[in-house]
Amino acid sequence: MGPPESPTGHPENQEGRRKRLARQPRTRCCLLKGCERRFHPRQARQRYCSERRGGRRNSDTGRRRRSQQKRNGQGRRYRDRVKNRKPAEPEAVNDAARVITTEHFFDHCCDRPSCYEGFVWARRSPLQRFCSHACRHALERVRERERRWKQARDLIRRY
Repeated sequence: MGPPESPTGHPENQEGRRKRLARQPRTRCCLLKGCERRFHPRQARQRYCSERRGGRRNSDTGRRRRSQQKRNGQGRRYRDRVKNRKPAEPEAVNDAARVITTEHFFDHCCDRPSCYEGFVWARRSPLQRFCSHACRHALERVRERERRWKQARDLIRRY
């Protein structure tokens, strides 16, 4: 059998071509409120600039063990206090009821991960889920990016 008709597969024709490099994702903004620095994600769905940030903060084994020991000590001290407690004297019933104002309490907390700011619902927006526009836009960016990835993945699976 002779040489192929199209000599493009020969090594001397391949010199000008480069090896394809794996494409890296763009830099993105950390979702953690207060941090919001730019970082290069190592995984497709990485939302935080560091593995220690965000939802994985308490996953360290040593930290869990120390917190469990601390909690056990708290329980032991509480049980000792209950044993040594004097019997309660009956209180006189006060006619005026105690009123708790809503100034210091919030109806809801922000839906952005790691943002624990509370807010009071306004009558004109009873479906409010975020404490500010910045929090809402940060989560919208993440959801839009993940929606695009899912569409691209579905297109690849079809073909």
